[in-house]
Amino acid sequence: MDIHTYQDMLTGISNRRFFVESLEHRRQRCVEYGDNCAILFLEIEDLKAINAGFGRTVGDALLTRVARILKHNVRETDVLARISGDEFGLLFDHLNSDQIEDKIDILFAQLDAEKIVHASQNIPLKVSIAYCCMGPQDTTDGLMSRAEFTKCQPKGSAASRPG
Repeated sequence: MDIHTYQDMLTGISNRRFFVESLEHRRQRCVEYGDNCAILFLEIEDLKAINAGFGRTVGDALLTRVARILKHNVRETDVLARISGDEFGLLFDHLNSDQIEDKIDILFAQLDAEKIVHASQNIPLKVSIAYCCMGPQDTTDGLMSRAEFTKCQPKGSAASRPG
């Protein structure tokens, strides 16, 4: 099979197809061996408005920067993929919810520190992050639907983090 079948051409990271297949493999391992896995979705807010206001090239640069930041925060055994136009998915093995929330705090801080300037104008980079820990009763489709995900906020934001 061609490597491009599993790669997002813009960012160079894995794509949705690879993510879903990896999720199914991890789900099966969770059922068979009791392994734990966390699934995390990160969405860039207002990407359509950024594309409309600054041009698609700026939006594409934003996506590649976010992909690079995420790539530097995953281990070799984790999975990072662009699963839709403005959304990334991550699969983390052997991390509990406290460790995932620590990882999310780091991601928020690094993404917040990223300054994107186009034509002397700052472009806001806002993201939303949601996660859940996979259980043996979960299905791949159920996990992809994001129905029972915990939404996270950056520390110090007006909204408090769910406990």
